[in-house]
Amino acid sequence: MAQARKGKKKISKAMGEILKAPKKVEKTVKATVKYVNHTHWDTIEEFTTAINKIGLREDQINISAEWDLYKSDTKGYRNHLKLEN
Repeated sequence: MAQARKGKKKISKAMGEILKAPKKVEKTVKATVKYVNHTHWDTIEEFTTAINKIGLREDQINISAEWDLYKSDTKGYRNHLKLEN
């Protein structure tokens, strides 16, 4: 009888973990969406304007290197500077 109770406890604990999993996934997705690039720039001038809008000067950031990083993967660019169009 005691053995059956232990088995039920293990099963209910496992089910509890399974039910918590979707919440963990939702939290991860929300955290990831923050850094997904929802912006788009066609030229380096537009990109420079976006950098100037947030208050960074051209001597504080290597604009050409950041532009090259953006152009290498426009969909996957992590907008860590929080630039806007």
